[in-house]
This record gives sequence, C-alpha cells and structure tokens, in this order.
Amino acid sequence: MVNMSDLRNKHTGQPAAVLGGGPSLPDDMKKLPEDCILIAVNYHALEICSPHYMVYNDDPFADPILFEGVKRFGGVKVSPDSTSDVLFDVKVWTGFYSSNTAAWFALWLGCNPVILCGMDMYQGDQVYFHPTTKECPCFHYPLDHHMRPWIEECKNSCPDHERLRVMSGPLKALFPLYQGVSA
Repeated sequence: MVNMSDLRNKHTGQPAAVLGGGPSLPDDMKKLPEDCILIAVNYHALEICSPHYMVYNDDPFADPILFEGVKRFGGVKVSPDSTSDVLFDVKVWTGFYSSNTAAWFALWLGCNPVILCGMDMYQGDQVYFHPTTKECPCFHYPLDHHMRPWIEECKNSCPDHERLRVMSGPLKALFPLYQGVSA
C-alpha cells in the first residue's frame, strides 16, 4: 500500500483523463492525447480500455458489479474502502460521486490538463455507454442535483482546479472545453 501523500505530483504536467461511464465516453476517448494517464471512475471504462487507476467511493462488497471490476482490475485501486491500494493519509475530496474523487486525484497527481470524459450526468434515456441492469436512484435526480458538488465544492476542495477541462456533456457549463486531438 502507498500513502496518498507520496503520490503528490507523481505525474506533473502529464495529461490525464477521468473516465466516467456516460454514453459520450467512447467518442470522448478518441480525442485524448496518446500519453494520457487514464483514471477510471468505478468499473465502466474497464469495458473499453485498460486504465492506469480505478477510483471508487462505494463499498464493492455491497455492489456485485463493482466488486467484479475491483477484482479484475490490474492497475492501482484508489478508494476510501479497504480494497484500495492507496491509503488516504491526507484530506481527499470525495464529494458525492466517485468522479469527484477521481478529479481530485488526477489534480493531486499533478496532471495537466485533467480532462473529464463520459460525464453525461445521468441525463437522457441511456445513462451508460454499456448495457446495464443495475438501477440507481441517481438516474432519477434532476441535472442540478448532479451538478451541485461540482458547483458548490470543487473550487474549494480540488488542488489547482483551473487545470480541469471537460470533453462533453453538462459540465461544459462549468469548466473550459478540451478541444482534443483529431480523431
């Protein structure tokens, strides 16, 4: 196990992508730089790539799909849960969503820019880019509920939040757009 404090600025200046599970993720990933550090939010990105890190806030023992993702993931697991490879020995913004923690983590690593991908905020008929049978109460919350942690807490909780960029989705209203590379 490694301490979170030991990871500060480990990837200074390297681009990172925080990979949500929204329907925009496959197209967003086509526009990422080749040397991008990939940070999966929960298990979703494991369906289409091999991320360097996987960040999750939820208890994997309470969610069989997350549990399987944690078991099969070969990179570094980052979580307040006991299954983590990283000990949270500093104050970490876990926000309300694992994506909040993942964004904080990418900034903590010193990545620049930190590109938010596949973050569609559970809007529309399809909430994930992959099929799922898992029903989540968050699917039924209005957009402002999902945006609230980013609006109310991000700037006060994330180190150097100015490095955040968004590829697509509702977070374009809050963060500068990442133009990406030609697909």
